[in-house]
Amino acid sequence: MSADLASHAPLLPTAGAMQLWLHLGWSVVLAWLAAWWVPRRPWLAALLAALWAWAPGAYSPAYWLGLAFQAPSVATVLLCAGGLAAWAAQRFAPCPPPAAQAPPGTEQNAVPPRRLADRRVLALAGLGALAGWVLLLDTFALLSAPIYAWGFSPLAVGLIALVAVLPWAWGPAGGTAQGWRLAVVPLAVLVFVVWRLPGGNVWDAVLDPWLWLALQVQLARMVLNCYKKRS
Repeated sequence: MSADLASHAPLLPTAGAMQLWLHLGWSVVLAWLAAWWVPRRPWLAALLAALWAWAPGAYSPAYWLGLAFQAPSVATVLLCAGGLAAWAAQRFAPCPPPAAQAPPGTEQNAVPPRRLADRRVLALAGLGALAGWVLLLDTFALLSAPIYAWGFSPLAVGLIALVAVLPWAWGPAGGTAQGWRLAVVPLAVLVFVVWRLPGGNVWDAVLDPWLWLALQVQLARMVLNCYKKRS
């Protein structure tokens, strides 16, 4: 692994691209937080929060968030953008027509699309939480291999991309409540390959500390819900 890292100089994004991503990423995250947590006129709060992130210099919350946490991962920004789109569709779109019932005799044999998508999301959340723990151990130099430094190599990009598309081997998950989340990691890897954002390391594109904590909370909730349904 050390030889692989030594033979590949890391490709880093330009300073302008990193600065642009810093404001763009935090504007989407802040807009999502405002839309979900402000009780009155959340759409206005989301808009103001997004615009505030583009304020110049120290007047922008992105400046201070960047100093404390750097830029959010591409996966976090995509999840927040998808959450905003789902929230807007639920709030402003007309009610969808009732779903058509399955033909008789197919309910017991076929796995419902929503349950199948939930299983895939659960698997990806588990892999993300596990990867976060591995990176945490690597941060404290408790592992013999430099896992985070390996994220600068093309081999790591290919491996993460392969793992990200594995859930699609069981068929598409379109039309389900959780299906769009399966595309987050492949899209994050694609953005990283094209622009090397946010910092030239593929781990930073698919995971960050806040996303890691959120994955563990979501994983615990999904496991608890599965346990309640079986009981």
